[in-house]
Amino acid sequence: MDDGGNISATMPILPDLLDQGGWLRLGAIATLVDSVAGHHGVMQVAPDWVATLQLGTVLSRKAEGTEVTAECRPLRIGRNNVVTETAIHDLSGEIARATCTYARLPARTDNPSVGTGKGQIVDYAEDNEEHPRPMLDDYLRIYTKPDEPLIELPLHSRIHNSFGSIQGGAVAVLVDAMAAHLARLTFSTPARCISADVHYLAQAKTGPFKVEAEPLRIDQNSVTSRIRIIDVGNDDRLLDVATATATTID
Repeated sequence: MDDGGNISATMPILPDLLDQGGWLRLGAIATLVDSVAGHHGVMQVAPDWVATLQLGTVLSRKAEGTEVTAECRPLRIGRNNVVTETAIHDLSGEIARATCTYARLPARTDNPSVGTGKGQIVDYAEDNEEHPRPMLDDYLRIYTKPDEPLIELPLHSRIHNSFGSIQGGAVAVLVDAMAAHLARLTFSTPARCISADVHYLAQAKTGPFKVEAEPLRIDQNSVTSRIRIIDVGNDDRLLDVATATATTID
């Protein structure tokens, strides 16, 4: 983190993070954003902690090269929340922009230490990881119903955050997957999610989970949808709600 409170991180552009048109998926970008912005928030409020309340991401173009960089800057560091803006770029310029809002939580004795983060590599791989790497949805054990706007997944270690709930980036991947799936059902052609605004309402406690969607607006080649993530095992508790737009892939 520099003197202005800015922090940055990089992520490789890997085949399993791309859509059918070769674009870096919005869900993968949002996972990077939630990681770097969450790290930023924890460093700003230490010894307190943060939890994601809102994550909005807009994807503007295809990422080129071998990696992208996320540069996060603070917009507000308050007594109750932290708001950040993150620009994601490749060597040619910006490919996406995101805003995050985090709730500021009182310090806990079991909060993990994050240090400065300088030079830190975050690796979510498990022991005996699959090779080659599975596609992102398969890695997160996302099951998409082929003929209806419904996604299902269990609660498992690959999606856990520090509270044992679904990590904010994994929620964004679910929204990304559902937005593209609904557009694919609508137009009978592959689609990509280009924008998503996610609101985190409650912690996931039990699972399994389901993701539902309904179209709000259908244009010539895009669908804007309302997406809900529900904890089926906890009396169908509503966990997250999002508005997302997906367009057909040329």
